[in-house]
Amino acid sequence: MGTVVIRSEPNYYSTMKIITIIDQIVDHIRSAIFSGKFIPGSKLKEKEISDWLGVSRMPVREAFRILEAQGLIEIEPNKGAKVSRISREDLEEIYEARVLLEVYCLRKFVKLLNDQHLAVMNDICNKMEVAIDQKDPLAYFDHSFNFHKYYISHCQNKVLESVFLRMENSIRCLQFNLDKKPEFYRKSLKDHRQILKALQVKGADDCEKLIRRHLESGYKSNKKIVTQLQKA
Repeated sequence: MGTVVIRSEPNYYSTMKIITIIDQIVDHIRSAIFSGKFIPGSKLKEKEISDWLGVSRMPVREAFRILEAQGLIEIEPNKGAKVSRISREDLEEIYEARVLLEVYCLRKFVKLLNDQHLAVMNDICNKMEVAIDQKDPLAYFDHSFNFHKYYISHCQNKVLESVFLRMENSIRCLQFNLDKKPEFYRKSLKDHRQILKALQVKGADDCEKLIRRHLESGYKSNKKIVTQLQKA
């Protein structure tokens, strides 16, 4: 299939990339799921998606297959597609995996980091603050994810990096399940800046304590939301 530019909503794309139409549809639906436009359990109808994006139903159908393989949607015969729900069991497994992986990677990163690494991570924190000021939750969580991805991708272990990236869709879905009151973002940014401060003095023990506390806070908030969704 060739390259086509489809209509873009301002909150989802700042600039439109020239990619295949199917890739674009996948990106739009993923963004809508991550932003909460499509909530867990909601039905996704081919015609409504095709009308929304101004495309035919065939590439939408192909995009659904890709999203199903990524675990973001479920397709049931004769029932259609719906946004996947995350169970309490899924949540616990993701939390346990993130703690094990991020603590190890962060402690290893402390031994490898340099001034350039710190500058990049400080820039990410600054972008998070800009996103808060602009009331742009999608951008905020993009930068938050990139903060964690940065030290994981620079700890010189490609296997652990790939494991983390395989969890990306689940992590991003969980981020948008959080109770996102204004104070949530400030508290989250403070957590990230405290981790950065501990990195600046190469305090491995403090880094571990801070990342454990940060992940636990997100886990507890998500646990409440997931429990409510399961009861719904």
